[in-house]
Amino acid sequence: MSGQTHRNADAFFLQGSRDEGILLVHGYTGAPSEMRMLGNFLQEEGGYTVLGVCLAGHCTTAEALEQTTWPDWYEAVEEGVKELHRHCRHIYIAGQSMGGLLAIKAAADFPPADSSEGLFIKGGRGDPAEKRAKTCSVEKLILLATPVFLQDWRVPFVKLLRYFIPRLHTGQHSYNVPEEYMQGYSEMPTKPVLSLLELIKLCKAEYLEKIKIPTLIVQGQKDHTVKSQSATYLYEQLKCVPETQKEILWLPEARHVVTLDDARETVYEKCLEFYEKQY
Repeated sequence: MSGQTHRNADAFFLQGSRDEGILLVHGYTGAPSEMRMLGNFLQEEGGYTVLGVCLAGHCTTAEALEQTTWPDWYEAVEEGVKELHRHCRHIYIAGQSMGGLLAIKAAADFPPADSSEGLFIKGGRGDPAEKRAKTCSVEKLILLATPVFLQDWRVPFVKLLRYFIPRLHTGQHSYNVPEEYMQGYSEMPTKPVLSLLELIKLCKAEYLEKIKIPTLIVQGQKDHTVKSQSATYLYEQLKCVPETQKEILWLPEARHVVTLDDARETVYEKCLEFYEKQY
């Protein structure tokens, strides 16, 4: 399935029973379907409203993805935060892999409003949707296998390699789950990887230091895409988040897509526990 994705890979919206919403962001070459089981769990077990967005160039063709860059991907995340705020008072976010980088950007762009800004915080559910969206904020952050350091030795040479190796195999379809949840591309275009690397640099240089909200970091120790020290780096660079409001969940046997791997139930339960916790 290198050329296109299944129609069930598209964005999804799950209405919950409480005034809290969660935005789920898939990874590079992935699809919303890789976040769907997590979304189902959070909605069914926690009563959360859940929105799984589809990033630009995904759920179409790998050729379309080749023409995109990280600002294109971020548009869906930004719009997703605003859309959730039309339904919910409190917004949380979780991102898988590159989706975690976009979640970092969103957490930096939508900090919790202080009391002097809090039209939305003070306002009721009857506020106009546009007024609610103007005062968006992200209040909790989960980073799933989020890259800072990558395993592939070819990454530093991608500027040149993209001319000789336009696609790489992703291993997307190697998890023990139904095929409907593995609807990402089986090939990874190398051209947009340059933009992904740019986003990593921006997260390191600008966005991480702006985050002040509770953060959970999840990292598999058999991840062949992201080096495990990425999790430690993220934890240490969240300097404005108190020690009591950040933690790392290490998964000794887990591979890259932790929402689909064999330890996924542990991930789902930990995410729910984290979102339920009062800080």
